[in-house]
Amino acid sequence: MFSIALTEFIQTPWTVRVRNAMFNALSVNKHIKCEIIENYPKKNYDILILVGIRSISKIKLDTDRLRKKAKIIIEIGDDGIDGQRTIEDYYFYFIPTKNPVYDHYIYLPKFIDEDYLYPEQTEKISVFVDHYGCGSQTEEEREISIKSILYVFENLKRYRNEIDIYFHSSKGIERNPETITIPADKKKYYKYIEFEEITKFYRKCHFFFPTHRESQGMLAQEIGACGGLTIMQKWMYPAETHHQFEHILYDFNTFVDLENLLKICQKNEFIKKNRDRVIKNCSISLFNKTFNDKIKKIISKHF
Repeated sequence: MFSIALTEFIQTPWTVRVRNAMFNALSVNKHIKCEIIENYPKKNYDILILVGIRSISKIKLDTDRLRKKAKIIIEIGDDGIDGQRTIEDYYFYFIPTKNPVYDHYIYLPKFIDEDYLYPEQTEKISVFVDHYGCGSQTEEEREISIKSILYVFENLKRYRNEIDIYFHSSKGIERNPETITIPADKKKYYKYIEFEEITKFYRKCHFFFPTHRESQGMLAQEIGACGGLTIMQKWMYPAETHHQFEHILYDFNTFVDLENLLKICQKNEFIKKNRDRVIKNCSISLFNKTFNDKIKKIISKHF
């Protein structure tokens, strides 16, 4: 019996989802005993997985204290081109990378929550526009985010009688806002909404307009699982993830042919195509299989 602990030092909605997914994936293996713990382990484990993005360096963890309680330490991060190293024996990353910088880097497919993400389109066409900016972005990127929001709304305004627009703002989810307000406080650029609540809007959507650069974000994949099509600029999502969801690209010079898209977006084949692409690349079953396979290889190599 091999012992594995999943620990978090900073709990966020994302870390909780990853932690639970890993626990559920390992629970089917009768040769593994997996436990969820908090902070530093109090007993010894064969494998310790730090659920969070680069927890050791970000929080300046006591590496001696970690090493005393684990034979194998696994960190988690964004991508395979992250050159920093700590004491980790393995590093799981979620953004596909052709050439990871180290041999101990292992790719895991990110996953969507199929219990909440499924098509539920309304008769009236619905469009979801993402919020302004993101806390980790530069001032220049924030300005581009503002420009993107204004550009999208300028191009949507002539269709306002045909569609419902849901805009995620500092007020929450605004339906068909008359004016677009960019908050002066750039630390409060949108109102946080619980996942279970906001997915009610995702499930309605025929189209999704991102408005800023994403690194770990998966809103395009989540709305895609609900049958929606992403309409975006190329820089908004990492190029390595573009194959995971159906999308159309535009730029500030040329918008998409929205008039034609509005004619076909309610067809079942349109919705099914968008969902199938995401499920193929980001299903929980794919994550479970990949994660279990990687853990088995690590165990067979070291124990």
